[in-house]
Amino acid sequence: MPSNRDVNFKFKPPAYISYITACSLAALLIITPLVKGAVQEWAVSLIHLVTIVGMTAFLADRSLNWNWKWIRTPVDQPILLLVVLSVLSSLFSVHPQTSLWATVLLLNYVLLFYLTIHTVKTRARLRRLIHIIITMGVFLSVVGLLKRFDANPFPWWEYHNSGYPPEFLSSTYINHNHFAGYAEMSISVMLGFFLTGFSGGKRVLMIYMTGIMVGALVLSLSRGGWIAFGLMLSFMAFALLTNRHFERKRFLISLVGGLVFVIFIIMGSTPVVERILTLPQKEDDPSFNSRLEVWAGIRKMIHDYPLLGTGPGTFGTAFTRYQPPGLRSHFTMAHNDYLHFTAELGLMLIPILIWMIIALFREGFRKLENLSRLVRGTTLGAMSGVFAILVHSAADFNLHIPANALLFTVLAAVVAAPLPKSRKRYGRKERSDDIRKTEYVLQDRTEELREQLKKVPILTGKRRD
Repeated sequence: MPSNRDVNFKFKPPAYISYITACSLAALLIITPLVKGAVQEWAVSLIHLVTIVGMTAFLADRSLNWNWKWIRTPVDQPILLLVVLSVLSSLFSVHPQTSLWATVLLLNYVLLFYLTIHTVKTRARLRRLIHIIITMGVFLSVVGLLKRFDANPFPWWEYHNSGYPPEFLSSTYINHNHFAGYAEMSISVMLGFFLTGFSGGKRVLMIYMTGIMVGALVLSLSRGGWIAFGLMLSFMAFALLTNRHFERKRFLISLVGGLVFVIFIIMGSTPVVERILTLPQKEDDPSFNSRLEVWAGIRKMIHDYPLLGTGPGTFGTAFTRYQPPGLRSHFTMAHNDYLHFTAELGLMLIPILIWMIIALFREGFRKLENLSRLVRGTTLGAMSGVFAILVHSAADFNLHIPANALLFTVLAAVVAAPLPKSRKRYGRKERSDDIRKTEYVLQDRTEELREQLKKVPILTGKRRD
């Protein structure tokens, strides 16, 4: 007969298993931007390998705890339709093998999206994730500035045969536009993180780091990056001014104004003005005029393959029949992610993308009404980063750069994830963080009650006749 001790015994899995998934996600966020944006085949294979490790740890932890509860998000249905469309398009692809690996990469991003959803369930892990993104943004900006002013101590990040002028700040990336895409997202996260509450030396440090990243973005000389960054600031200002829960509005507006002033100073002392005034030319580096011609060819390509497209990842192969004559370089990218993906997956992709974007931003604006500063700040920063890259993708192919696509996926997951909770087992640091958050919520409630009490005639000393 088993004893009571044996009956009540419950197997407890090792604690480190639950951290392997979070560490895998952190490793991808750190490594991918350092290896030229992870555009090489070996880097993509590394992404697959680390994702498999993280997914295996996640499934092992769920199996040992016998916890198979699935966290639903507002974008589950459009994501499922996107995967189904990609699989169907691969079956009728003009190059099935290429489409197979492109679909595998898409599935990898989907797995990372849901791994992020199930990883950032606590406030502590959400903060760590935001810290990693901000740290990488500052580090890449510093490396870019060192390279720009011929003080780079890392020779492995010198790309002498990249084909781009040396005044184009690209940091660890080859293409300056792709670094600008990463910088847009990391700056958005930094500005949103201001809303979680900082004062004194921490505020000064964050302003300093933001200035470094903005300076690097401006010096990248990416016109698409400038436009996306400007519209991102407008989007963030709109969200702040129309939301009654956000505090420090004057401070953030002053900060944005200061950033604009710094940008104008940098523009007056660098080749930025020349970059703005330079007319596009049809050379090896794609310009606006050549892109317009390419986009006209893509429309013919979509006309011939309207239902399921040419297949995922087949644009470079299929477009050889449609590229307009007179262009000196072969376009393997459309320099417009929307046209590129539509040509590969067909017109059915358009309603799926619209559905996904509307569902994601609706959830983001809903979370902006939450009383927690952490939730509001991280949601606004992540949502603004997603908005910036969606704008930039209209004139570039940032979502085809694995490092940028991975960061975009993580930011989308932060927006779509449910509200983070406190840990069940409190440590000293977690307990102090939760106490601080409780104080923030109480302060918000107190301010609201004061505003309501001011409207009561008896308490204000006024009597009705």
